Amino acid sequence: MRIVLRYLLSMVYASLCASEEFLNQTNVPAIMFSYKLTPGILKYQEGYDMALTLPASDFLQTAEKFLSLCNANTYVFVNQPGLRRLDFLEFQDEFTSLRRYVRQSSTAIKFEKVELLSEDFYDDLADYLKEYCDAGQVLRLRGNHTEDFEPFIDSERRVVIIEYPMLPQDTDLRREAIGHYDKYLRFVLAQIPSPEQNIIYTSLNPGTALAHESIIPIDIFPDIFDIKSGSGEVEQNNRVLDVPPLSFNDYSPRFSEPPSKYISIFDSELIQDNKVLLQLILTSLIGFVLFQLFAPKKRDVVGTKTNTKKKENSSPPPKRQEAKKAVSE
Repeated sequence: MRIVLRYLLSMVYASLCASEEFLNQTNVPAIMFSYKLTPGILKYQEGYDMALTLPASDFLQTAEKFLSLCNANTYVFVNQPGLRRLDFLEFQDEFTSLRRYVRQSSTAIKFEKVELLSEDFYDDLADYLKEYCDAGQVLRLRGNHTEDFEPFIDSERRVVIIEYPMLPQDTDLRREAIGHYDKYLRFVLAQIPSPEQNIIYTSLNPGTALAHESIIPIDIFPDIFDIKSGSGEVEQNNRVLDVPPLSFNDYSPRFSEPPSKYISIFDSELIQDNKVLLQLILTSLIGFVLFQLFAPKKRDVVGTKTNTKKKENSSPPPKRQEAKKAVSE
């Protein structure tokens, strides 16, 4: 059914383009989406009537509320000059990356008709983030120059402002430009180290629109936003899963610890378990003591007998001594 409706709307759009002149835009479309859940934002979507134009002051209030939680590491503000809501119908296939990022976000709202915004709207939001969310560096990128973006690896809070050129009026050139800028958006977002990003996508420089554009009921990406609005506020990118803790077996040491900090030989359990060993130790100890007590005496007796024998052998018999004495006289 949606495919048929899209085809019919495309035919109406083509016929209007062929028969109508383009006038200056009086309103622009806008999209806001965030990787993490931004509570309290869906009420702004529910209170919006797509047939009416949202005042610029109300859009600013919504944007500040969208940013006030400071729940992102990078804030990306995209300015697509000349963007009109019919582009989301005719060139839906060219918004491949934008659609994917919106679908994967936890919070997403859209406004088909917003009152024209000032050109320094994003500068005011950057100052707001500096004051309330401690956002430091502000990077400004030209949407058609990939060399402007220098990848960074830290998670310091930043603001990235992408300024695209004005969309061409010719249908084929416009299709090509939207597809090219969509790829550039993917190029930038994919290289930001943290996926926690808040993104605002709108036009700060109005272009032209069909004189009877307001009679075409264009809803921005209804297959995405209708589902998100119906599901309510749900954290879609919660990486901390709510699962029960794993159960492990009770700790059981291989060897049981001693009942007390110090081991005593008077422990009855120790004596009983090592009875044979203790008897052997006691026997050895008694034998060693007895050996020390009696071994020296035996050595002294043997030594005494030996010394006495030597004395007897060394002293000549008395008769010999007398004979020697007589001869010498």
